[in-house]
Amino acid sequence: MTMICNSLLIIFKIIGALLIGSVSLLASGLDALTDLTATFMVFLGLRFSQKDPSKRFPYGYYRMETLATLIMAIFILLFGLHILSESIHAIFAPSELFQPIFGLLVSLVSILSAFGLYRYNLKIGNKIASSAMIGTAKEFQLDIVTNSLVFLGIFAHMIEFPQLEGLIGLLIGVFIIKTGISFGKSSLLILIDAIDDPDIIEQIRAIILQFSEVLEVSNIRIRRSGPYYFADINIQMDTTETIKSINRVTHHLESSLKKNISLLDSIMISVEPILKTRLKVAIAVTSLDSKIDKSPADHFGIAPAFLIADIDIPSQKVISTQIVENPHRLAERKRGILSAELLTEKEIDILLIKDLETFGVGPKAILTDNNIQLEPSQGNTIFEILERFIIYQTEVQKSYQI
Repeated sequence: MTMICNSLLIIFKIIGALLIGSVSLLASGLDALTDLTATFMVFLGLRFSQKDPSKRFPYGYYRMETLATLIMAIFILLFGLHILSESIHAIFAPSELFQPIFGLLVSLVSILSAFGLYRYNLKIGNKIASSAMIGTAKEFQLDIVTNSLVFLGIFAHMIEFPQLEGLIGLLIGVFIIKTGISFGKSSLLILIDAIDDPDIIEQIRAIILQFSEVLEVSNIRIRRSGPYYFADINIQMDTTETIKSINRVTHHLESSLKKNISLLDSIMISVEPILKTRLKVAIAVTSLDSKIDKSPADHFGIAPAFLIADIDIPSQKVISTQIVENPHRLAERKRGILSAELLTEKEIDILLIKDLETFGVGPKAILTDNNIQLEPSQGNTIFEILERFIIYQTEVQKSYQI
């Protein structure tokens, strides 16, 4: 309804302006026409955004709106320059108005129509809590002021002060040119993949860093296509993360980004591995007073305790050790599963065990789902196992750096 009424009002004003020769009324009509065209561009963008991508347009048709807006901006600039030229002529060489009373009537009808559309959009917008309709109401509020100035300009022409109408047309013409420049600049930035809202990058970074599995965000590149954004994101995660865990994190990350930033349409997330230099390693031991010169326990689920060592790989040192009792060794059922859950609570990185092949399926699933790696222990004593583990990890990290 608003678009129909506004279209009829624009036609009424432009025809009236041409009939009476009023530059200010023509400027007002063209100004309203730019607003209507902008609304149409938004509608066009929404229609194209619903169209599925094709082989020729794999990223969709969003930029059709941008191209149309750029063309619209060129026409708006031409309108503005024409009004500017006519207004300057009207200031220095004013001409007679044909039927100025009719011009006053057109202006009065425009004021009343703009006021009615303002009240209608404001009422409906508040009722349904639509910010778009409330914004449209504010635009019609500005039209009331513009049309009132046009009325004043035509009236001033009638009382032998024709320059005022030219000044009002000049003011509206400058506003039209400013609108055209704004539309054109925005469209050009989108077409050359420039970002007109740098804050969105920081917003994306803040959301990503809420995920504890992400160690660092190395790069975020976004580009705009129509009203939507396409993002290429590089994150860094620990190399101990499993493929399953990485897929889970990236899936939840994409969902969170789209939920919090509605204009994000396509997200490409690349994961770069980062080696941890501090590792928490667990070994099943035979008693609570086990020392590193003792032998490890033969079985995982019934082990009386676990030795947890905090190891710094670059310095090749064991920073600290602690013995954690395994209360689940006496459980009637699921001793392995309960013991695995105990180690996940201690947030270890790696469990060293004697025989990977005989390790239970249930405990293995729990540990791997929590990004705990299982590696075979090598050595007869805890000291030998840790020493050989440090040597092995040092060689692994060196191979990643080459």
